[in-house]
Amino acid sequence: MVRLIKGLVFTLSAALIFAAGTASAQFYKGKRLTVIINYGAGGPTDVEGRLLAKHLARNIPGNPTVIVKNRPGAGGIVGSNFMAEVAKPDGLTIAIFTPPTISQLLGDPGLRADFSSFEWLAGVGQPQICYLRNDAGGGVKGPGDLVKIKGFKAAGMRNTSSHDLRLRLALDLLGADYKYVTGYRGLSKVAAGVLQNETQFSCGSVPNYRGRVEPTMISPGVARSMYYYAPVLADGSDVKYPDLAGIPTFREFYAKVRGGAPSGIKWEALKVVNNVSTYMLRGSFAPKGTPAAALADLRAAWAKLPNDKTFVAEYTKAFKAPPKIVAASVAKAHIDSIKTTDLQIVEFLKDFAKGGKKK
Repeated sequence: MVRLIKGLVFTLSAALIFAAGTASAQFYKGKRLTVIINYGAGGPTDVEGRLLAKHLARNIPGNPTVIVKNRPGAGGIVGSNFMAEVAKPDGLTIAIFTPPTISQLLGDPGLRADFSSFEWLAGVGQPQICYLRNDAGGGVKGPGDLVKIKGFKAAGMRNTSSHDLRLRLALDLLGADYKYVTGYRGLSKVAAGVLQNETQFSCGSVPNYRGRVEPTMISPGVARSMYYYAPVLADGSDVKYPDLAGIPTFREFYAKVRGGAPSGIKWEALKVVNNVSTYMLRGSFAPKGTPAAALADLRAAWAKLPNDKTFVAEYTKAFKAPPKIVAASVAKAHIDSIKTTDLQIVEFLKDFAKGGKKK
């Protein structure tokens, strides 16, 4: 299993701020910086990425003009390949992605990028929250009905994505009777499918949940939250999020509806996938070989964001949760740690992903 990075705690404390050193003499003055986002316009990655880019621009020495471009496709892989093969390492192109790190872990042949080769700038952590329609299976009266109703449809995006792997692993561990439906192009499409009753169950990041699921389904009573995937520490305890108080973690939910604690290879695999994805749901990086002067300015700008009151206020208002930014050095260590994942779990996940592939 990917080892948790020692001391990785989502706070706004200075302990997580990357010590970028003295920035260059305005590398970006009079220049234009392009920010690439690897999901489509209007989705949670795009909404969060544009907000981050907006405030990052204010903090970059030299005040460059910043433009945002979307390169969606294949669960974030198209944009990742672009950053590895096309983007120039001149300091004028960076990524704010939901990096498909699980695709790298599983050796997805479509992914030609090695995330450990990029120049990492920062990361942003966020958990995922799962929800169920109240009319699923003839009617849901309480969270425990998730394991009682028959044949509900669970919506996914790509069989090798962290979203889909977590969704299936968790439902399997619970012993739920469900049909897996994949192929939705992004979390916004997933939420729309549940809203339209094409499917009845899925999960979404905090931006997706707060921005789309909560106002259109939770508040009107169309659906209810089930649990969120909390990262699990080496001692077996959950990393809990105060802004999600009232929603149980998956382990808490399991104990309530099944009794005891989850175990076995599927539980170990779920912990790996979830910890990899939750500690750094979003990641920002530049192409390999980007000038040191540009990297210094970019990392210094990212390091200012947790203490930027304007940014924190706007982010918190938008997502009803404070930003959970990790430093460049922590983001890079986290990415590098993926390669140390237990090979038994990697092989299990490869086979498990194949079982969910569209026929």
